[in-house]
Amino acid sequence: MQAPSLAFFSPKTAGFLFPSNIPGYAAIEYGPRKDPRPEAAKKRSRSTRTISGSRVLLFGRIRELALYRAEVLRDRGFSVTIPRDNQEALKIIRHGDFDIAVLSYTLPSDTVQQIAELVREYRPDCPLIAISETGRVDRRVDPDETVIADDGPPALLAALRRVTRES
Repeated sequence: MQAPSLAFFSPKTAGFLFPSNIPGYAAIEYGPRKDPRPEAAKKRSRSTRTISGSRVLLFGRIRELALYRAEVLRDRGFSVTIPRDNQEALKIIRHGDFDIAVLSYTLPSDTVQQIAELVREYRPDCPLIAISETGRVDRRVDPDETVIADDGPPALLAALRRVTRES
């Protein structure tokens, strides 16, 4: 029997899906990522990052999905901000009131690239996580972690744990 889709449950009722005894979720690794690309570590030093809290800036075109992800993250202790449009996103990025940025590839690729560039410009030590349908991302975006959208909230939580541990 296949596990039901998380999209049909609120985070409170879907809590039973997070334990590792469900097939398909058992493979989530919560430890540090073993990056086979040593040049990635040289490119941007992660040892200089300082994450003062757990404030997440979450971008996504599909508002309901972003709200669902935000609710899951809030239930796990993260403070989440979701900008309503590009202007609000720009203000938040310039103000720098976040520790981790999460970008969804449901946005147009030029928008993702623009937001990633702004995050890197205003918050160079801020971890950037990309949520992608296929796991493929644009090299110009260069996220610290990539999460496949179909892996659900547990994969995003694991990526958030990895980037906060690497700080």
